[in-house]
Amino acid sequence: MLEHRYRVKDLVNYPERLAKDYVDRGGRHRRLSHKPATKGLLNIAESTFWKMIRRGDFPEPTYLTASMPTWAESQIVEWLELKELKELKELKELKELKELKAA
Repeated sequence: MLEHRYRVKDLVNYPERLAKDYVDRGGRHRRLSHKPATKGLLNIAESTFWKMIRRGDFPEPTYLTASMPTWAESQIVEWLELKELKELKELKELKELKELKAA
């Protein structure tokens, strides 16, 4: 069975885009339609997401085509679990530090 793959639009948040009327270079009237805000699986902005990939904080994508990066569900789950472990470790260290200061 094939593993589910996620695209960028599935993972990151996008702000609302209001409808907009404009005139193009040819003088034709155009309209960009309204797009509601969306919340991605990771609940982060797209720019933050790409910064994380450049820093190596998130797995590199697999490209289905030259312009379609995707991530396997197992990659996402593994990253989320690792992130949770790091946060728990940091919380434990902070708690120990507070206990040392209190003593």
